[in-house]
Amino acid sequence: MRILYIDGGQVLHENYMYPYYGGVYRELLNFASVTTYQGFVGNINSFLSYLNQEFDCIIFGLGYFANGNANWYSKIEGLSEINIPVACLLHKPQSLLEEKLNFFKINKIDLIVDSQCTYEKYGNLTGIESIRLPWTATPKFFKPRPDILKTYDIGFSGALHGSGKIQGPTRDLRTRIKAALDLQKEINIFWNGSDSVKTRIPSVEQYASKINECKIWLATTGPMEDLGPRYFEVALSKTMLFCNEMPEAYGEIFKDGVNCVTFKNDLSDFNEKLEYYLKNDKERDEICKNAHDLILENYTWKHMALKLINKIQEVGNGRDLF
Repeated sequence: MRILYIDGGQVLHENYMYPYYGGVYRELLNFASVTTYQGFVGNINSFLSYLNQEFDCIIFGLGYFANGNANWYSKIEGLSEINIPVACLLHKPQSLLEEKLNFFKINKIDLIVDSQCTYEKYGNLTGIESIRLPWTATPKFFKPRPDILKTYDIGFSGALHGSGKIQGPTRDLRTRIKAALDLQKEINIFWNGSDSVKTRIPSVEQYASKINECKIWLATTGPMEDLGPRYFEVALSKTMLFCNEMPEAYGEIFKDGVNCVTFKNDLSDFNEKLEYYLKNDKERDEICKNAHDLILENYTWKHMALKLINKIQEVGNGRDLF
């Protein structure tokens, strides 16, 4: 398959602060011939003539839809008439959602790719086929590391989402969790929570190693009750995933007591569950194994890339695009 991948922001390399931006892209490189362009395209036919190449499909990446300029979501001349499949990896629906959905419609794109369970909603709103590709992880970095000792009982690293960024029952959840942990005097805690990027763990390798230093790692839903890549990173690391309750639609992957442990958003059962799973190694290890095996066999970035290729082929009326 010959892919034209249009993106923005130079976010595709694996050591970018948020590696999930290029997760599926980097795997596509292993299965297809990919030509990459960073930036806005005003006329697709002129651009293709300039490249002087033929393509089997066009993919607009997450970096394209992270742009805060509404002009990026206007009509691209010639795109609605193009005779190859066009897929868009929707990102940041909390910003300019109406403009992004309109972009899909006026340019007559063929496939919306959403990382969350909202994919059906956006498909219904636009009348465009939509699939879900979770933001996951790669076992290249996120894997069990037997040479690393579990020196911490529980760990967390990431933004705190303060200043009312998240509303509703998960408002200030990470700050409330930290306050609850501060009262725990007998457990060893690794905490690197801040809304400043300056304090982030500097590399993916160091971050993956730190997860392996912990028996339990925290993950919480995002601003749209979304699941980020942290859930999959923890699972692949064979560290127990400890997360707040999530929308039922995500139960197809993560199941409380089976491959993760969930706590209530009001934290009323947080301490009880934390204490239980720190004391019961056998049950914690079984949950870790279940999560690791499920994600490794079904939900890595490699699986997501192959799913996307297969869907694009299907959208292309089954013609052989390889």
